[in-house]
Amino acid sequence: MVLNAESIDGIAIVSLPERLNSSNCPAFQKDLEPLMQENSRFVFDMTQVQHMDSSALGTLVATLKHLRGLGGDLRLCGMTKQIRTLFELVRMHHVFDVFNTRQEALDSYR
Repeated sequence: MVLNAESIDGIAIVSLPERLNSSNCPAFQKDLEPLMQENSRFVFDMTQVQHMDSSALGTLVATLKHLRGLGGDLRLCGMTKQIRTLFELVRMHHVFDVFNTRQEALDSYR
């Protein structure tokens, strides 16, 4: 998996793939590791995500814990209605800072 990532003002913005599940979470984590060595503040842009499973949710929680251990944080943005419903159903919207747009997520770091 090749992550689409960019950095703005020291914040890494990663566009998540259309599907994030048990089959590609290990590759996602592996590709994310070098980025986490350079950055501790992240925004995951979820506008393309159409499907997530429990492995993906676990990966996001593990990433959040890791980043907070480094003194950083993780913001999520751009969820489709379906993905937002999933997050609300499993109460993950109380764990993560979720924003409608990428700009709102970036602004929250200021």
